[in-house]
Amino acid sequence: MGTELEVEGGIGPPSWRGLVYTRAMHKTCIVIAMLAIFGVHGVAQDDAQYQTWMKSVPPTVAAIRNAADNAAAAGDATKLADTFDKVATFWKARNADDAVKFAETARDAAKAIAAGSGEKAANLQKIQSTCGGCHSAHRGGSAPNFVIK
Repeated sequence: MGTELEVEGGIGPPSWRGLVYTRAMHKTCIVIAMLAIFGVHGVAQDDAQYQTWMKSVPPTVAAIRNAADNAAAAGDATKLADTFDKVATFWKARNADDAVKFAETARDAAKAIAAGSGEKAANLQKIQSTCGGCHSAHRGGSAPNFVIK
C-alpha cells in the first residue's frame, strides 16, 4: 500500500468509494489547516495590537493638552503621530478608506504639534474630531467590550 490509502466497499458515503488518499493530499490538508489557524491567529494579534494603540491615545492626548506649549508637547505629539501612522496602515490592509483618512488627518495634526506649526488647541481639536467619526463607522459594541467592525 505504501503512500496511498484506498477507501473501498461500505466505508464512508458512496461518493468516497474508489477514492485514493495520497501522502501529498495529506500534506496539502495539513498546510491548509495550518494556514487557517495561523491566519486567524494573525488577525487576532492585529486586532489586539490595534486595541493597544487605541488605548494609548487618550493618555497621550491628555499629556499634549496639559503641556504648556507645542515644544513641551513635542515628544507626546510624535508618539501620537506614530500611533496614527500604524492605525492608518492597519485600516489600509482592511481597505477602509474612510478610516485611513481619519487616521492620516489625526497623524498630520499630531505632526503639526510636534513641529510647532499651528495652534496646539486647534490641532488637538482636529485630532479629537477624527476619533468620533472613525468610532461611529468602525467601532461596535459597548465599553469595555468594543469590537472592530
